[in-house]
Amino acid sequence: MADWVHTFKGAVLASEYDFASHMNSHMYVSRFDQATWFLLHAIGITPASMKQKNLRVAIVRQNYQFLEELRGGELVEIKSGFLTVGGKYFRFLHQMYDDETGKMVATCDSVAVQASLGSGKSVPMTEALQEEAKRHLVTTNVPLDQAVG
Repeated sequence: MADWVHTFKGAVLASEYDFASHMNSHMYVSRFDQATWFLLHAIGITPASMKQKNLRVAIVRQNYQFLEELRGGELVEIKSGFLTVGGKYFRFLHQMYDDETGKMVATCDSVAVQASLGSGKSVPMTEALQEEAKRHLVTTNVPLDQAVG
């Protein structure tokens, strides 16, 4: 299995949390979205390359798990990897950590396809793209104390 790809690092800013100093849920989603683009970049997919090929990346399923709450000022890191690679789809996982404590705070499990901008229908991935994604297959085995808050 491959190493996880480091796809995001940042801090919880004052504009990103609520009255109780907890990071807003839409910020978790935004951070995972940013991490997705860096994971895709690791296999050669960028917004520019998708536009050039008249394709888009379409998320067809997404599942979030919130294990701990992040507070204002905390440092955040996301590590990502592919769980499954098929002919027309890939499934990937993001794991968000409190960078200071090392505790996992949230996950995002997604399935995505490439879709034609013209037809809106999914299209097969090239064998080269599938192989590149497979180089980033990871296992989700994590110590129990990190997986459950």
